[in-house]
Formats: sequence, C-alpha cells, structure tokens
Amino acid sequence: MSEKPNTRQQLVEATMAAIAYGGESSVRVSAIATAVGVKEPSVYHFFKNRDALVEAAQIERYRRSYSEMIVPFEMAAEMSETAEEFERAIRKIFSLVYSPERIEIRSIRKNVMGAAQSSEAIAKAISEINHETASTLARVMVFGQERGWVTKDLDPMALAYWGIGQINGRVMAEMNAGLVSLAEWDKVSVEAVLGVYRYKAPK
Repeated sequence: MSEKPNTRQQLVEATMAAIAYGGESSVRVSAIATAVGVKEPSVYHFFKNRDALVEAAQIERYRRSYSEMIVPFEMAAEMSETAEEFERAIRKIFSLVYSPERIEIRSIRKNVMGAAQSSEAIAKAISEINHETASTLARVMVFGQERGWVTKDLDPMALAYWGIGQINGRVMAEMNAGLVSLAEWDKVSVEAVLGVYRYKAPK
C-alpha cells in the first residue's frame, strides 16, 4: 500500500498541474491551497513565498522528465550480455525518447531552462539534475567500455553529456517540423550516437 503524499508534495503536484495548464503566471497560491484542501497560510509553512513554490514545481517537472527515461535505460543496458543486445537497448531508448508522446516532455525541459534564466535556485537545481542524469548514463558507458562495446577513446562523462544534448537537440527540429522530417532526423541522430559510442579496434 503506497503512502499518501504529504502536504508539501501535494502542493508541488498542484502547482505543476497549474503550470502545465496555464504557465507560471497562472499560479495563484490561494487556488493551489484550495486544490490541496488546506488554508492559504499553510502554503507558507512549506514555501516562503509564491516564487519558492513555483521554483519547487519547475524543478520537479525537470527532474521527472529525465528520471522516467534514464532509469529503465540503465537497467536494460546493464542486462545486456552482448554488443548486439547493448545496441538494441540504445536503439529502444532513443525510439521511446523520440516518440511523439515525448515532445511535450522536451517542451517542459525547454520551459524550465527558460525559467532558470531568472532563478538562481532553478539554475542550480537543473545543473545538479543534469549531472545526476549524466552520471547515470556515464555508468552505462563505462559498463560498455569494460566489455569492449563502447569506445575507450572518449571520456564516458563527456559521452553522456553529449548523448543528452543530442536528445534535447531534437527541439530545434520539432520547432520546424513542417520543414524537416522528424523521422529522418531520428534516424540521423541514432546512427550518429551509435557511430560515436561504438568501440573502434586499434589499427
């Protein structure tokens, strides 16, 4: 039986929903309190002001956009027993990442990164989340390197950050979807990633 979310979590969830519906400007502390079933002063027990509440919600939106992707990928990759299985795991995660349903997820990241330009708290949290995500992916790269499936010529953390950047780079193509085939962009992206990751035998 799962535990009931605590009040702070509920306030963050309600604020996330409000941002998703109408943007940051739509967040009203009174409405958030009503949605959670508490008095407005209770909100300030957890957050010093409205900005702090919005920041917490934006940070959580950003964190979830990665955690639901990277955790299953790490599990699948580390269950691989051959280079072919490892490559299939990479192809599968990119296929899921580039699915139409995840366009909104990348939009969330873009939105939160924009918010970070005027919020030191969000900027700091994004930096930490990025590094946590890259560190997980770097562990997968090391796993592949140890088995001779991933090139040892490149630093695993650099490979990880570059891979994440490749995923987020799809936003540019999505903004011009009428001018470029997203399916072809996906093909180029996946083959580029695999081309960089693949182990290259010394000559």
